[in-house]
Amino acid sequence: MGVPNSLAATLDAINEAYFYDHSPSKIQVKEAAEWIASRQAKTGRYTGCFMPTDGDYGEGVGVLLFTGEKLQTRLATRNILTAEAARALVLLDGSSAEAQDMLVRTNRWLFEQCFSRSCTIGECAHSTVGLMRYLAVARLDDVERRLAAHVAVLSEHRDGKGRWVRFPFYYTLLALTEIALPSAVDELRYAVPACRRVLERSSQDDRFSQRRRDILRRALAKCQLI
Repeated sequence: MGVPNSLAATLDAINEAYFYDHSPSKIQVKEAAEWIASRQAKTGRYTGCFMPTDGDYGEGVGVLLFTGEKLQTRLATRNILTAEAARALVLLDGSSAEAQDMLVRTNRWLFEQCFSRSCTIGECAHSTVGLMRYLAVARLDDVERRLAAHVAVLSEHRDGKGRWVRFPFYYTLLALTEIALPSAVDELRYAVPACRRVLERSSQDDRFSQRRRDILRRALAKCQLI
């Protein structure tokens, strides 16, 4: 599952496997966990971050999210790949002592960033959603409080049409389907009109379009509407 020279591609493969319930083999789990671990910065200002490769940055532009939205900044690319890598480690190898040590370093860095307090300036909103995805699987004592605070900020950014100002629509929907809080379901119910509109006109067959349709259906199913 590890993709040489690309942390983003590795995480995308892991996300797809777990999203579609394709359990990786023990060998794949070991290799992927080791590859992700190799990308963590152990010293310096980014200690705890999982660093993108030169290939991830490409021509100076960020990567595509699992849901297809394109990141425009290196800052958001690093922030979100760090949160997504931490999430992947929990899913792959969360109980090992080595993974726990890495997550302690990552948590220390993540929770010092402005997006951990639901900053919505620029692509910090995207980074907040990435953090929410991690928190949805994290083993932390205060995880429910943190998630509830993020969902509350999201609610404040409703545009009145089933979407949220500044937040990437599909990536946000994905995070909400993974959060086990009544307030997350409330946000999904708010998004139902937009979900239905997009689902009705969706016709493309590329992988991101398919993922988006599946996320839309999951969102509606969580609201018990399909």
